[in-house]
Amino acid sequence: MGNFDKRIGVISIITKMKPGLGKTAMMKLIFLLQVVCKIPLGYDFNIYTYGPYSSRVMEDIDWARHQNIISVETVVYHTEHCGYSLKPSNNIEKIIKKESDFISTYQSDIEKVIRLFGNKAAKELELLTTIVYLHRNYIMNNWNCNREEISKNVHEIKPHFDISEIQREYSYLDELGFLK
Repeated sequence: MGNFDKRIGVISIITKMKPGLGKTAMMKLIFLLQVVCKIPLGYDFNIYTYGPYSSRVMEDIDWARHQNIISVETVVYHTEHCGYSLKPSNNIEKIIKKESDFISTYQSDIEKVIRLFGNKAAKELELLTTIVYLHRNYIMNNWNCNREEISKNVHEIKPHFDISEIQREYSYLDELGFLK
């Protein structure tokens, strides 16, 4: 099972440490852990409507729910929109214990990402992770990579974000060392 059990272990520990996260927020935290913190989870992310997306993350969340590791509850927000709330369930401790070596290896990274981004709204995480995604793409392709260029391209993909907001978040991520 290898990576699969490790992925479920990471989803479980995040859920235990930050109960109530939505599926989109979980996706973005996992993206940051894999891409920035280099946790070898084996997900493939592509840019999508709400930023970086991996269908396998959603499949893993559903699998964990079916195995009674986490619960997934529907939440209706005051804006009438629906979302999900991930919470620990009966079998969560089993997978955390089973993957304790892997989890403990990356515990400080997991705690850091939750501390920095765990209280952000899904829309904020969409912007932050899109910046990271594009920045990584530029670096991989040896393209000219700076705040103005990345911000302009994020704005083209996500026109609902103001260019000054994108630049501000780019600087924030850069200060944190997330754009290295």
